[in-house]
Amino acid sequence: MAVKPNKTSNELFRGALILSAAAIIVKILSAAYRIPYQNIAGDIGFYTYQQVYPFYGVALTLSTLGFPVVISKLIAERESSNNSFSVKDILLTSFVVLCSIGIMMFIVLFLGAEWIAGMMKDPQLSGLLKIIAFSYLLMPLSSVLRGYFQGINDMIPTASSQVAEQCIRVLTILVLSTLLVHWNYSYYDVGKGAVFGSITGGITGLIILLAFVFLREEWKLFSEIKMRPAIFFRISKALIFQGLAFCITGLILILFQFVDSLHLYSLLRETGMEEIEAKEWKGVYDRGQPLLQLGTVVANSFALVLVPVIAEYVQRKNEQELLNKIKLALRVSMTIGMAAAIGLVVTMKPVNYMLFTDAKGTITLAIFSLSILFTSLIMAKAAVIQSLGHSIAPVMITIVGVCSKWALDLVLVPRYKIAGAASATVLAFIIMTVLFYMVLKVHIKTPLIEKKQLFIILKSTVYMGISVLLFNTVFQALLPDESRLLATIQALIGVGIGAVIFVITVFRAGLFDQEELSLIPVGSKFKRFIITNRSK
Repeated sequence: MAVKPNKTSNELFRGALILSAAAIIVKILSAAYRIPYQNIAGDIGFYTYQQVYPFYGVALTLSTLGFPVVISKLIAERESSNNSFSVKDILLTSFVVLCSIGIMMFIVLFLGAEWIAGMMKDPQLSGLLKIIAFSYLLMPLSSVLRGYFQGINDMIPTASSQVAEQCIRVLTILVLSTLLVHWNYSYYDVGKGAVFGSITGGITGLIILLAFVFLREEWKLFSEIKMRPAIFFRISKALIFQGLAFCITGLILILFQFVDSLHLYSLLRETGMEEIEAKEWKGVYDRGQPLLQLGTVVANSFALVLVPVIAEYVQRKNEQELLNKIKLALRVSMTIGMAAAIGLVVTMKPVNYMLFTDAKGTITLAIFSLSILFTSLIMAKAAVIQSLGHSIAPVMITIVGVCSKWALDLVLVPRYKIAGAASATVLAFIIMTVLFYMVLKVHIKTPLIEKKQLFIILKSTVYMGISVLLFNTVFQALLPDESRLLATIQALIGVGIGAVIFVITVFRAGLFDQEELSLIPVGSKFKRFIITNRSK
């Protein structure tokens, strides 16, 4: 079967938008379900699930981000390059290589579950790890099919399979955890029900991809494939090295969770905490993960759409427009990241109570929320650097960041417990932000953000913070009683006040012009607002 012809730039951009929209939906689902799950299972149940989640997060990233991107890149570029291999060569090699990786990771995780659980100082986690191991057996075929469809710029199969996979996974988690808690099963049995969602979700995503293959008769492309050793080696090399480069930046948040999963619980035990107390406080600390993910999605959903635009200007060699779009991507990430981070800090107590049934760990979560600003900048800068064709620097910076997090935990957790772990996360992200900024400055000599724009962002943040703090003071003076209902009312009104104050200040000050707003999703809705204010 013939491969579809090359697409126009508009079609490529539309395809990128479809995939970006699906990625945003997946990230929101992946973060939002943890809030009701914590309400169902409690802090210890949440601890149990969060300890093993990073192992699933790796499989998910490999099958949705890393390898499909490289496979699609190899397919899309095969005609414009001097490569002598065909689409069939790419698909066969990719499937064989990824099967080898998937089977190897399954064996390591399944057979080494007891050893890994022992490293975490919680042997009962081994059963959960064995269930997650099966996710790696679903990864090879899903990655190849998604890479193929993305390579011919048909984003619908990939997008629909990703969204369906997460929907079924979240549904499985919430239904099984509710039933198992109701039937008085242990925290670890409830956790097993939750991680089983990774299997039901993965199977659902794979079924949808296979349905597209057979309905469109794409299966003909997979027939009569023969192995060619020389080409196999060349494609394997590109797949492994480029795939890891794409994966590692997408794994930044998961790698930080890995660090906490491997040694935070044991560090808390070393401070003198009893087993149950340490698990409970680790669960309280893990409340910050969905807040961080949701806050990062809000910031990066805007910058993500600009990345294909940046890549297009790189190809056109239009340096001035390229520079403008890079600055816009960073400015958007800083603006939304700053608003989300500081907004959560000043509303953390009622938000914590509203979402997680009590106000435990409010100070720790407020510290943790500062990570939203730095992760927003890191993701945007990493995407820009990769769009410019530099893939090694993000990998090296990520390694430095993860090592910094590990070392800072060892220093801060024994003294400050979970607040120390949150501080270690923020400090490690700050280190990464500075390093990414230095790399960008090497390639871009002009200032990445003007002093006037930075002043507008800071001024808007201060106005927002003061307004919300004043509201909190008045609300608590009038209604001093503490309840989840009052906390919910306070949180929602406080967030609304903060958002309105921030948005009005930013747009009245002219942080974005009309052309820039047209490139930002829903940004065009603010055009009249800007014109009205300026005319006044």
